[in-house]
Amino acid sequence: MTTDNEISAVTSPEPNKNNNSSATMNSPSGTNNTGVEFEPPLACVRRILKNALPASTNVGKDASASFCRACGIFCIYITACANDFAREHKRQTITANDVLAAIEELDFDEFTPQLKAFLERYRAAEKTKREAKAAAKAISAEEQPPTKKIKVCKEDD
Repeated sequence: MTTDNEISAVTSPEPNKNNNSSATMNSPSGTNNTGVEFEPPLACVRRILKNALPASTNVGKDASASFCRACGIFCIYITACANDFAREHKRQTITANDVLAAIEELDFDEFTPQLKAFLERYRAAEKTKREAKAAAKAISAEEQPPTKKIKVCKEDD
């Protein structure tokens, strides 16, 4: 069963303006095949472009749409390669190390140090969150007095 968004994505050559994030099963010619297309939300891509480019730079609508398409293709490309690494190790789950290996395999070595630094910061932040949550739970357990169960007896009228 197809929804209106899927039908418009298949029949319309321009991106769906109601839903910029799309994962549809269609080819550029409009016929269905097994390929999956993905485009990240246009607002997110515009924010990235705004932060990455000088303030005096303007980006046209068609260029923004092209960046969205390129981002989607890049994500699928990296994901496919990372999936190959996971399957080589007989796993179905893609790990961060699979993504790093895919980045290196596809000759994007210049990004590896930045990605590794980000991954270390992310893991440290997650560890800090877990420890804070565990400490808060321990403190709340200590502060609460033990509860007593009271047996209630009903009297017959």
